[in-house]
Order: sequence, then structure tokens, then C-alpha cells
Amino acid sequence: MRLLDRYERPDRDSKRVVRVRLSEVPAYDADTHQAVNAALSDLAQQGLITLRWARHEIDNWLDKVDLNSDQVEVLYRLLKRTPHGDQIAALCGLIDVQVPTVDWQAQVFSWLRQQLDSHHSVAPFRLAEPQFNADLLKILDGLVQLHAPLLERTFSVQLFGNSKRFEDLRPAVLAVLRRHSPYAAEYSGDDDSLLRAHHVQRVPEYVLLKGPLTLELAGIKLALGAYSDGLSLPATTLRTARGIDCPARAVITIENTTSYHELIGLQTPEVLHVFTGGFASPTVIALLQAIRAARAVVPFYHWGDLDVGGLRILLHLRKHLGEVKALAMDEATLTQYRHLARPLTANDRDGLALLQTQTGLNDCGGVIAALLAADCKLEQEAVEPGEAIRLLNTSCSPLRTT
Repeated sequence: MRLLDRYERPDRDSKRVVRVRLSEVPAYDADTHQAVNAALSDLAQQGLITLRWARHEIDNWLDKVDLNSDQVEVLYRLLKRTPHGDQIAALCGLIDVQVPTVDWQAQVFSWLRQQLDSHHSVAPFRLAEPQFNADLLKILDGLVQLHAPLLERTFSVQLFGNSKRFEDLRPAVLAVLRRHSPYAAEYSGDDDSLLRAHHVQRVPEYVLLKGPLTLELAGIKLALGAYSDGLSLPATTLRTARGIDCPARAVITIENTTSYHELIGLQTPEVLHVFTGGFASPTVIALLQAIRAARAVVPFYHWGDLDVGGLRILLHLRKHLGEVKALAMDEATLTQYRHLARPLTANDRDGLALLQTQTGLNDCGGVIAALLAADCKLEQEAVEPGEAIRLLNTSCSPLRTT
């Protein structure tokens, strides 16, 4: 295999002998060399390679092995290996029949051709596995056809008649999307949200809500305020909602489930609480946009982790909703709960430094600098929900509790 690898190098001088020195092969040692010698001698007898023995070590220690280039096709067949040129041609053939319908899909094909032309890696595509490549391209084409959420296994069955095939290719799909998807930067580090942005989800989405919100569903009005513990509504149901009205004093989106349940336990009936579970899904964004359109004067707040992820989620909300104020995500909160903070990783520091350049987080420059200076991050669960309400009351008119 090493000989063929060198034979296939694009920069190989065709006039030079293709050679491997056994000193470069770790597996060729005192325990294995006799067995290796026997296998290579068999290939040499077939005229496929030429053995070069170490001086005074004939039939004992090999120095070099040369490829007999005129017999390379025989070696390919013997090793059941497809020539590199044929692998490239097969992938090019797959690309040529694709018809991109969105820009990012066209970018994938353009990038693949550039990689092939420059003899660079095409990972996550696999040159030696044409069926893998065909299936991956089929998934990418399937993604651009989706306009409503679909479960991963259902998507997989529709494409392949196999509910598990998507799971097999999921890492490769995500690698492509991280490089080419228009949502990649927006959902950095959150694979599930990135797929959900392309309408593929692992489990059915339910949205947790509590507070003064009225929805018209299939002609029936649903007033969430009547439910003291809130409701969990299917995303499929929420997407059909009409006649949205939200007479709330404030709307709070909450990143993590523990903090959501603790906050709604404080019983602040004038607040609409919306659980995002990380990045807000397209369904949640659409609902919040409808609320803002119906009640433009209602202030929006977001309460999440005081770290790279939490600030990215805030930035994502602002991108789609406009003004969203950070709640309990400031320098004072960091100072107050500093004893519960955890150290930053190298990736955290790099991410925070990048966020300092984002115009959508200008008002968060102080807390980002404080996180970097203190070399720490703070989970949302470390902050008492009562503190979030206290900060909310200083930002808008005092809330009534029951």
C-alpha cells in the first residue's frame, strides 16, 4: 500500500523509481521481519516488486522495496484497490450530475472541484468509497428540499429506505454544513441546532411556555395564562398558531431547563417565559417574531450562561428579533457569583475574543472583558432565579408575584 501511495502522489517524478525504505516502516521489526519477507518475496516472484536486501543480510533483512511500475495494474487488482485517478473520476462524475438549488450547495461542489484540482483532501468525502459519497450528496440535496421540520429517521427512510443510514453519515453531513452552511457561524458549536436550522431534528420539538399569551389554534383560543405551571406545546402546533396576543410586562427567553423551571416557580404572571434549550429553534424564533409584531412595546430579555455559548445565543436572538436585553449576564452578576465560576478553556478564550468584534454585542463588551480578565465562565444555574427577577424589576416596572 505504501508503494501505491507513493506511486499516486501528484508530484511524483515519473522517471524515478517508486521506493519504500523498510526503515520507514515501524511494523518491520525483529518479531515480524521474516513473515514480511515471505509475503514480499511472493510479490517479487510475480514480478510486481523488486527486493533490495541490506548488505550482508540477504534473505534476512530488507533495505528497500521498489515498485515495478509496468506491473502496477496487476498490483491494483491483487490488492483490490481502485486507482487514485479512477477514484477522482468517480467523484467528479457524481458532482457533474448534481443540480444545485441554493448557494451553499453550489459552494460544496465548487469546493470539491478545487480540492480535487489542487490534490488536497476532500474530507469528509471519501475518495475510496463512492457509495458513501453518493449517499452524502443525496442527503445534502435532500436538505435543501426541506421546508418544514422532519425527524432524522423519517428523513433517512425517505432517502434510503433505511432509518439508520443518516446516522451513519451524520458526522460527515455536519462537517459539510460547518464549512458551507449559511447558518454555520450562527450555530457554532451546536450541531443539533445547525441541523435543526436545516429542518432536521432527532426528536420532536416541544416548546415550554408560561405566562400571558393567547394563541388561536385550529379556530380555538388557548390562553396560557390560565395554566399556573405553563404548557409544553408541539412545534408542529405552534407553527399553525394565529391571532397571537401577548399582554405581558416582559418576555424572557431562558437558555437552560433547570433555570426555566426555577424561574416559573416564582410565579410572575406578568412575564412570558420561553424556554429555548440553547439556540432558539426556527419555530421559537417565528413565535417571538409574531409576539413582537403584535406587541412592539413589550421588552424582550434573554437569560443564559455567562460564557461563549450564552453570548452567541443572545447574538442569535438579536439577529432575528432586534432589541433583546441581556438579563443577569453582566459584570455585577459575574462578580456576585464568581465563587461558582469555572475556568476558561483555550477555545473559550478564542471564542470570547471573536465575540468582542461582533457589533451585535457592543453592550456586552464590559462583561466579555471581565470574563477574559477573570479567566472564568459562569453557568446560568449558578445564578438564583430571584436575582434575575430583581434585575428585571430594575429594568422595567416592578412585577406582580402570586
